Amino acid sequence: MDTRTILQIVLGGIISLIVVVGVLTVIALTRDAETVIVQQAVAEQREARERKNPWADQGDAAIALVQRSRITGDSGLGEDGPQSVGELMSSEAFIKDKLKITGAEPEGWHAQWWGETQYGPSFFLVRYGFKDANIRIGPAWLVDLRTQKVVPKNVLAQVASEPEKGVGSKYYDQAAQVVSAITNHRFPAGINLGGALLLYFEQREGSGEGDAVLGWTIDHDRDHLFRAYFQWTEGEEQSYAEFEFDFDKRALRAVNLQAAQIMRVGEEFEPTDRVSIMPGTYDPKQRVASNRWLGPARTQCRQPRHRDGCKALATLLDQSDLIETLEWLLTAQADTAEAFEACKEERKCRWMPEARGDGIYRIKYVYNLDGEEETIAWDVNIRKEEVDAADRVSQLSQRAVNPRG
Repeated sequence: MDTRTILQIVLGGIISLIVVVGVLTVIALTRDAETVIVQQAVAEQREARERKNPWADQGDAAIALVQRSRITGDSGLGEDGPQSVGELMSSEAFIKDKLKITGAEPEGWHAQWWGETQYGPSFFLVRYGFKDANIRIGPAWLVDLRTQKVVPKNVLAQVASEPEKGVGSKYYDQAAQVVSAITNHRFPAGINLGGALLLYFEQREGSGEGDAVLGWTIDHDRDHLFRAYFQWTEGEEQSYAEFEFDFDKRALRAVNLQAAQIMRVGEEFEPTDRVSIMPGTYDPKQRVASNRWLGPARTQCRQPRHRDGCKALATLLDQSDLIETLEWLLTAQADTAEAFEACKEERKCRWMPEARGDGIYRIKYVYNLDGEEETIAWDVNIRKEEVDAADRVSQLSQRAVNPRG
């Protein structure tokens, strides 16, 4: 073997050795770098867990602080009654008579950490919750664990902590007034929100199995602000339109998409005169009920065989918010207010009381605007002066203008 061949073999071996060492070095370096990155990620995650604010898990302590807080003033349950907020919230009589909560189911105590708000890490929102359909309502307190201070956030909490002062608040027991103010919110064309609500649901696709309109749930939030929720279900899906209502300024604001869609119905309504379904022989503005029937109707309604039917019809006609809401619905269906008046003169649009027995009358409004007769009906108990819806439209109209429960 000559010298040149030997040198080529040696050189090839050296090159092969260099390649092997290089590959092993790359593998080693890659393995080490991967291991370091994983260790750093795990360490960072562990450190993040360790940095969790120690106040965040103190919800039970915040609840206990509210429960132990003493009642100021008379709870209305006697001297031997509950003396702490926790004991008071166990009283069914107090919840019904003072908090005015009747239809909602109690859910108990809940605490929400407010550490990431402007208040600071030691603050919690504590609520004794009641489930009204799909919305949680009830008294709420703001709690500072650092100073051990408990402050009522809404009027229901004030009633629970300071019953006499809370009951005297102008925001106490105002659900009906809030609903009335909201449904009478006016849009540029004159239609109110109650009418927009009826049109919103009438314009939707036909109702199916499981669909139901549940109505208004009102919850005082703080100071002059209320939260108003109009609830309904579509099949298995629960939905609601949420509004914020300023009680002092009578200002209304849509909070979620559903509320904005209802408001849009009112905003896009074309200006037109509202039709009237009020009988020309009845004047609801007369202070004395017996003077509300006019002309020959007054004489007729004083006769024993007509008296109860007239009383049942008057009971319904005196619900002005309900009547106006229906009028806006019929306004959207009629060609013009003048055409509707002609319908009334032809007796195609009229009221029809019908005795059902035991002091109950079926009050129907019958109308024929497009060649097909339709009816909206209620059952009126003249002894209890109660009005109950008897069909889908009448139920929707009642729930559009009244709070639940």
